[in-house]
Amino acid sequence: MHIPDGFLNNNLAAGLFAGALGMLGFCLSKVFRTVTASIGVLAGNNNNGNIGSFAFKFSDNAGKYFQKMAIAALWIFAFQMFNVPIQSATSAHLIGGLFAAVLAGPFGGFIIISSVLIVQSLFFADGGILALGANILNMAFIGSFLSYYIYKALSGKNYYLAILAACFFSVTTAALFCLIELGISGTVSFTKAFKDMMSLHSVAALLETVITLALLKVFKISAEGKNE
Repeated sequence: MHIPDGFLNNNLAAGLFAGALGMLGFCLSKVFRTVTASIGVLAGNNNNGNIGSFAFKFSDNAGKYFQKMAIAALWIFAFQMFNVPIQSATSAHLIGGLFAAVLAGPFGGFIIISSVLIVQSLFFADGGILALGANILNMAFIGSFLSYYIYKALSGKNYYLAILAACFFSVTTAALFCLIELGISGTVSFTKAFKDMMSLHSVAALLETVITLALLKVFKISAEGKNE
């Protein structure tokens, strides 16, 4: 599912990169608000024309939150490395997006998956640098951020159904958008690649469901998305 450089139309790649950058900034600001407590104090001497700045401090739970994000990123990095090549498209693999979003919230989940994708692209040549916007849209926005709300809508009724539905949405919808982007760019034939892409990612979605349930149990996450 990692799109390499040269597979996307330049205009499409640039537009998706700008959108991913904007979303990343938005999520960073949300997480920053979560882990900091504003003191509401202006620093500086306004009589001398200094505008000053608001003081803040990290909340008591900030360290644990960052630790969870780092551990989740390591787990996701590890099982995203197992790729099954698809001749007619790119590759099939797990995402870990729902696990990240349930563990750290939708904004934190987006940052975790984006960080993994950036490291993979820059240091492991797994996904193109110019294609980062598309990969972040597919796996961080669709695969993590949006999938969280599928889970949230169903978790109150049936926890296991919520995980299953959200994982299938995460993996198959991300794969579908990847295929659409490749089709628009003329890299692959959408109709020819659709069967291979979606069938393999349906299997990946089943595996993702099992692994997500196991990891959430290890981290002792309840149906409400909080530590038990």
